[in-house]
Amino acid sequence: MGLIVALDAGGTRTDCLIGKTDGEILAKLAAGPANYHLVGIDGVTSTIRRLLREADKCLIHEKPTFELMWMGIAGLDRPGEREQLAAPIRDMQVAKRVVIDNDGVVALASGTMGGPGIVVIAGTGSLAFGVNEEGKRARSGGWGYILGDEGSAYYIGHKALNAVTQAKDGRNKPTVLSQAIISHFKINSVDDLVGLAYGGRLGRIEIANLSPIVAEAADKGDEVASEILDLAGTELGIAACAVAKALNMEDTRFPCVTTGGVFKSGRRVTDALMRELMKAAPGAILTQPQFPPVAGAYFLALQELGVSVNEDVVERVRRSLARLEPSVGV
Repeated sequence: MGLIVALDAGGTRTDCLIGKTDGEILAKLAAGPANYHLVGIDGVTSTIRRLLREADKCLIHEKPTFELMWMGIAGLDRPGEREQLAAPIRDMQVAKRVVIDNDGVVALASGTMGGPGIVVIAGTGSLAFGVNEEGKRARSGGWGYILGDEGSAYYIGHKALNAVTQAKDGRNKPTVLSQAIISHFKINSVDDLVGLAYGGRLGRIEIANLSPIVAEAADKGDEVASEILDLAGTELGIAACAVAKALNMEDTRFPCVTTGGVFKSGRRVTDALMRELMKAAPGAILTQPQFPPVAGAYFLALQELGVSVNEDVVERVRRSLARLEPSVGV
């Protein structure tokens, strides 16, 4: 039985699909991280082995033959890095062919089923990535929280802390974020943020976790919180504009796929993003991904094997995925 292994490897979780070449998904699995920047090559291969051992248990009727392993890995951007990682995975001899790419192309394919377009990812970090009709790629952002990540959850949380300290000084408008953040950290006053920030207890994740608090404050009508979300969306739109221009997509119609926790903040972020993007590319169409990112890896694997990702295939994927929810953890 010739099958596809599709993986989406992140910093905290790796999702895996085992499927046929006609769109039928046979197994949906999940394991720990396989981002080689964090766990190294040995950590990546170890995670893959665990997933494939579990796949053998799920496919008890016939020993599977894997035609292709297609793997998207967060932060993997340079061709040399791909080959460095692909070689030891090929040496595992679990699949006849191995393709490794970055998480941006996987996230895009989850909304376009492998077609051209732009994806804007805004979680703890942020990134805009696109592919045009000719297959040319471009990206903007993804520099990490020290050098960039504008529009990300970290960016929103950091702006919220700025607003709170500025309000304390009288340099900015009062905001309900002040009391909300005091309550969140269980401190007595804004002054206590200094100890948290410079005492090592206020790191990247803790700051990014303030993003939902900003969204809640904006929903209550807080002007400062609303401005922060608008600014975040604008920054994401600027990144998407840069990609559209690099790919000469200004005069074409294309989907703009949005994914990541920041977009759960509501329309303020997406509205600001699209206002900015449409200045450069009025044909952009806001698109929500229909599938999880790992399905994007599966669609790309089908295309790699020369299979047309048509409506029948997409519907077969949808139905079979629904039957397999939730993922089996290993």
